[in-house]
Amino acid sequence: MRRTASLLAVFILSFAGRQRAVSHPEPVPAGTPTFSKEVVRIFQQNCQTCHHDGDIAPFSLVTYADAKPHAALIKFMTQTRQMPPWKPTGGCGDFADARTLSAADIDTLGKWVEAGAPEGNRSDLPAPLDFGSGWVLGQPDLVLRLPEPYTPKAEGDTYRCFTLPANTTSLKYVSAVDAHPGDRMTVHHLLTFIDTTGESVKLDEADPGPGYTCFGGPGFALTGTLGGWAPGTRPLQLPPDTGFELPANARVVLQIHYHPHAGMPMPDQTEYGIYFAKTTPKKTMQVLPIWNRDFTIPPFTSNFKVDATFPLLTPVGLKVWFIAPHMHLLGRKMHVETTHLATNKTQCLINIDNWDFNWQGAYLFKDPIVIPIGSRISAAAWYDNTTAQAVSWGEATTDEMCIAFLGVTIE
Repeated sequence: MRRTASLLAVFILSFAGRQRAVSHPEPVPAGTPTFSKEVVRIFQQNCQTCHHDGDIAPFSLVTYADAKPHAALIKFMTQTRQMPPWKPTGGCGDFADARTLSAADIDTLGKWVEAGAPEGNRSDLPAPLDFGSGWVLGQPDLVLRLPEPYTPKAEGDTYRCFTLPANTTSLKYVSAVDAHPGDRMTVHHLLTFIDTTGESVKLDEADPGPGYTCFGGPGFALTGTLGGWAPGTRPLQLPPDTGFELPANARVVLQIHYHPHAGMPMPDQTEYGIYFAKTTPKKTMQVLPIWNRDFTIPPFTSNFKVDATFPLLTPVGLKVWFIAPHMHLLGRKMHVETTHLATNKTQCLINIDNWDFNWQGAYLFKDPIVIPIGSRISAAAWYDNTTAQAVSWGEATTDEMCIAFLGVTIE
């Protein structure tokens, strides 16, 4: 319901803000912000990596013709701080590349809209950003693509695994990953698993059609991951001197969760882009899940709390480089922290008090968080179940999850 109301508001405001773009720039009073001088630079720095053709945003903000029809909507969404989307609250975790606008930038955008969203002098335009490859980080070194389109069933959830050869003859290290879901309306999330035994090929051959059914996991012993994707996720670029391992002759298995919306799902041919490190990193990145898979949210219950704790005190020292919380549609808040039992010192890793399933992500710390030996890592999540049905952990979209993925290196 919240999502429907939000989309309706976006439509109404966008429609209200549509005005015919002038064919030639008109003079504007001195001191008035213009698209060509101030506004496009704000867009380049904060918006265009999502708002360009073919990416996650519903419209482009690359050119004046792109932006002018959405002027009123831009003012509303930035002044209410709904855009850029950024879920972590302040005072808990110091994150790199925070998608936030300064008060000065918000004021500039507001004044631009109030002045009629003038274009200004085109000679003031900066060089455009290059999105020609279709990938935010540029053309990947390796693109894994479903070998043929796959159309999931029209009702219910489908978990399908696709085993793809990486065609590497030696050990590689991965410095960044990105995903292009083929059908963003149907792909609920994507996880990657590394197969060094060829077991995924046998599973694929035993199941008709592209890929194989894989509820609960990929069906073979896990040896590693190359990250994943969920709605709202941007490319994950690992810090310097860290990287995921991709063994020689390995296969990468894409586990894709499909959840069709109204109507027939489209054929999907998701792509996963992989960028190799240019030098051997000093530390291998690993993903540590903090989760609770044994809970039930009663019907007609608001603010229901679920706790999750890593089952052991950390036996080795860790550095946490990024964190990626994950819940489904009933999630409202999540808080993750670490406590060193010997000193009783607690450190907050992330706090989200306005969860939105459509805006998830892996949040990279400016500096890694050091977790000493003998620490507890815990998460707390809150849910709002207004339905008449109890909801438990499960893999369907209408089930729930409580997970915080931590990108760690062993110290």
